[in-house]
Order: sequence, then C-alpha cells, then structure tokens
Amino acid sequence: MIKVCENPGYRLLTMGFGALLVFSSFDKIAHPVAFVEMVENYQVIGKSLSLWVAVWIPATEILLGLMLIFGLWPAEGLLLNAGLMSGFFLLVSQAYLRGLDIECGCYGGEGSTIGPFKILQNIVLAALSIWLWIRVRAFKLKLEKSS
Repeated sequence: MIKVCENPGYRLLTMGFGALLVFSSFDKIAHPVAFVEMVENYQVIGKSLSLWVAVWIPATEILLGLMLIFGLWPAEGLLLNAGLMSGFFLLVSQAYLRGLDIECGCYGGEGSTIGPFKILQNIVLAALSIWLWIRVRAFKLKLEKSS
C-alpha cells in the first residue's frame, strides 16, 4: 500500500468517492428486485444480464468504496472508480438522449429522474474521478522513480 498523496485534498476526495459508492450500494443490496427493474428500465441489456448487473454493481460499489476509504491500491482503485463513473455517465446520457423517462437508480430507492441535471452531475463525477486518478497515478510514478 502506498500513500495516496501528500495532498490531504486528494485523500479527502478519494474517501468521498469511497463513501458515495458504499452509500449507493446499501439500498441496491437491501432491495435487489427494485434495482433489477431499474437496470432493466435502461433497455440496454436483456433481463438475464440485468440480474447479473443488479448483483455485481452493488457488490463492486461496496468493495471499491471500501478500497478507496481505506486507501488500498489507491491508483488502481481510482482507475476502477473513473471507469465506473464514466460508465454511469454514458448510461444516463444514452437513456436521456433516447427519451426514456426513468429513475436513475444511482443511489437506490427513490432516485432522481434522468435529465440535464443528472447528466451534469455524472459529468462532474466522471471528470473529477478521471482527474483524481491522473494526479494520484502521477504521484505513484514519481514515488516509484525515486525509490
């Protein structure tokens, strides 16, 4: 395990993403049938794959969230986080562009309806997660070169 970075702001952002992921997984795990329906509402994958996604997304969120909170494999965890946030952005955007009037399912339970604000929120989360991964990856490479 390496230090995420000497900058406490990076650590705080990393822990914030971790907390967001863990929080997001709770309702999905507690209400799996409702989450399967939310996944199916995106009309991207069939019913059988929706079941798998509805199981693996919350499991991934909680495990990745804990990795980020505790600083385990920070650069790798942030890369996975950037991929997840970017994937969520693409998923929400395609649903909006297709005119689907659905709840996002982002935080489980009664989420917000997909619209311009939800897309903006996902752009910010994706961009911030990518930026954070780039910064932490650069720090990790700097540490590896100096040792």
